[in-house]
Amino acid sequence: TEEFLEFKDLLLKKKWGQRKIPMHILVEEFLADNIAFRKDVLQTLEQDRDKFIDWRPNWSLFVFLLQQALPQTSSSFKNIKATTKEIAEHYDRGNDFFASFLGPMMIYTSAFFHGTDQSLEEAQENKLNMLCEKVQLKKGDRFLDIGCGWGTLVRHAASKFGAKATGVTLSKEGAAWCRQKNKEEKLSEEQCKILNCDYREIDPQLRFDAISAVEMAEHVGLANFQLFLGNVSQMLKDDGLFFMQVAGLRKGSNWQDVQWGLFMSKYIFPGADASTPLYWYTKQMEMAGFEVHSVENIGRHYSHTLKAWYNNFLSNKGSLDASKYPPHLQRLWEIFL
Repeated sequence: TEEFLEFKDLLLKKKWGQRKIPMHILVEEFLADNIAFRKDVLQTLEQDRDKFIDWRPNWSLFVFLLQQALPQTSSSFKNIKATTKEIAEHYDRGNDFFASFLGPMMIYTSAFFHGTDQSLEEAQENKLNMLCEKVQLKKGDRFLDIGCGWGTLVRHAASKFGAKATGVTLSKEGAAWCRQKNKEEKLSEEQCKILNCDYREIDPQLRFDAISAVEMAEHVGLANFQLFLGNVSQMLKDDGLFFMQVAGLRKGSNWQDVQWGLFMSKYIFPGADASTPLYWYTKQMEMAGFEVHSVENIGRHYSHTLKAWYNNFLSNKGSLDASKYPPHLQRLWEIFL
């Protein structure tokens, strides 16, 4: 383990220097600056992780899994107040922080690469076009994006496809960014409207030709998933199309997958427990009355997207305000990306 990690704490070195270190301890001590990677974090984890990390479950894993079965502790049973708090704690961290790794397009979801020689921006442009084409957007269509982030998709739908687009976000910082970009791009409210609310607060009388939820559905909670899909179905015209993109877990996941899933739940997206295998989503969609037209796995595209975000973050983290974004947070994002 010492071949890959530098131990700044002698007790940690004595205990783990010559044997594999449990994943949860590695993360905790790296964030506390008691451990450092001897080489680039991404390179080390890509090439050598199985040589020094113990992925087996620990007691905290079993406690977390047990808690998910209890309504009073499960992250699945969420009301609007709880969801708003969850989103604010992550997405209202600061637009400059997210720009440091997302880049100028400010899209916090997987890009779609047409070749590994493409830039992140080109791949994100591909994704925007692909999505709008999949829901068959045309001029004048009413389009809703639930969980719109910084609004890049709704602006694209309005300016490039002529849609009357509406974006919904719980993030105050994100909503402010969206509205400012609308002004800069001279998009009227009729062309691109931004709502700062929960999906459960959207006017149920509204009807849309197309609706999207791009890596947002994971946040609604397992117990609320049919409620969410029911709301979408109610707002969608009879011949309308719904596009849903999610970051899930593989069926039959090994302990390594589970450990990374728990890392995400604990440190990055607390409460995003609706990250499940693919079959669960298709079952839920059909239970809600949807007819599934197509399914695509974009895991390989996400791998390239994350690598681009990681490189952006390494290039830009030195310019971040350390009083707003302390070293602990920067180390967290380094191992996350």
